Amino acid sequence: MGLSSTRARAVAAGLLVAVLAAALLAGCGATSQSSAPTTLPTVSLWLSATTSQYRQVSAGAKLALAEHGGRAGVFRINFAARPLSDAEPNMTADALGNARETLQDPQASAVITDAAGVPAKGAITLLNEAGIPAVSLGDRALQSAVCSDRSAFYPNGRVTAIVVPPGGGVPAAWAGRFRAALRYAPTEAAYRGYEAASAGIAALGEKSVATSDSPPRLNRAALAAALVHGAGHCA
Repeated sequence: MGLSSTRARAVAAGLLVAVLAAALLAGCGATSQSSAPTTLPTVSLWLSATTSQYRQVSAGAKLALAEHGGRAGVFRINFAARPLSDAEPNMTADALGNARETLQDPQASAVITDAAGVPAKGAITLLNEAGIPAVSLGDRALQSAVCSDRSAFYPNGRVTAIVVPPGGGVPAAWAGRFRAALRYAPTEAAYRGYEAASAGIAALGEKSVATSDSPPRLNRAALAAALVHGAGHCA
């Protein structure tokens, strides 16, 4: 006999809590990954968040990954994160340093960053040179700039960044899921981290992002195009 719908939801919620709790044990400045054997090709989703917002942003991103079983399309997703200083001049140095570290990861798919202004521009530009897309938790001014000032942001000539701006608040139903999984209340930073990771996961799930090789490989140009198209940026 199958589980009742109520019990099934409870079991699913319990599994989500367990998966997310395990992921959060990785903590600040760490990489988390599944220990289960897999033949799936693996990609990395990087997060670079300011110290004051790191806990919330990374928890939101990890919740999105947990809800998708750590997978998108044909890919298994590893989560890697590093903190940023909250203020200049160290914020810019950290943002660029974290971007350079991402460039050393051959599995890197995309970067989520909450760096603002100049640090964000520097990181987006550096990542663009390697074709790695970025999801910024910047403000609406940055959202406009990444589309209107393309020559300054995109040396490789292709738009590779989107911005998840503030001001949307935290949906009550989502806040309930977050509290059930983590046992503390989310801020808007957590929800923006969730939205950013969800955008990356959705883009990774597009068929065009996986090559026809065996095993499939990540097509970063197709990933950037899917990410930008999905967000409706720079239309």
